[in-house]
Amino acid sequence: MQLRRFYIEGLLEGAKTAVIAGGEFSHLKKVLRLKAGEEVLLFDGKGVELKAVIDTIGRGSAEVAIIGPSTRKTESPVEITLLQGILKGDKPEFVVQKATELGVTAIVFFETSRTVPVIKEGRGREARLKKAAIEAVKQCGRTVLPEILITDFRSALERPDSLKIMLAEEGASIGLSEVLKKHAKVKKIALLVGPEGGLSEGEEGFAASQGFIAASFGPRILRAETAAISAVSAAQCICGDMC
Repeated sequence: MQLRRFYIEGLLEGAKTAVIAGGEFSHLKKVLRLKAGEEVLLFDGKGVELKAVIDTIGRGSAEVAIIGPSTRKTESPVEITLLQGILKGDKPEFVVQKATELGVTAIVFFETSRTVPVIKEGRGREARLKKAAIEAVKQCGRTVLPEILITDFRSALERPDSLKIMLAEEGASIGLSEVLKKHAKVKKIALLVGPEGGLSEGEEGFAASQGFIAASFGPRILRAETAAISAVSAAQCICGDMC
């Protein structure tokens, strides 16, 4: 039976005990209905994952005894950063969830001249995106939370990645898979996807000046969120640990 996983910030690798509280405790007690004596996994989102046994369950928290480190390896060998024009409604949460499951290292949202929503929510929005990432990490078995940022367009494109790809609806003379296959051994990839209205000509020009290669995704026009998840999947399949 697959062990249930719980996120604890500041978890120490050499710890003997730990406390599960807050929303994670509510999930343990009210949703999963776990009991004392059952084994669980704890992770801190930075690579530490420990096996533990539930010792006691109180009204607001559960104390667990640490058994030892987990030996699972679930992180991708390639660092993928998804640069995504901010989307409407709950689509950003959807993108975070699916990109996290696919193993991205970072997700950077940005405004462009064609983005419909204006980023005004600050920490509240970032908190919801982080929550979506935590839930995805718990579900897919990863031990590292992706970094999530909200910034302006130019700052988002200041990347040290060894391969930078811009998904272009028109004007690209090379396909995404062809670009990836030419650089199959790279260790860092940045994938740039525009918002619902796409990137403007000026924005595409700026991206090209920053070293981004314009790549096509085929004859069909994809929704922004579909393009993002498909691009990450292709990168993991060709350069990472999928397929």
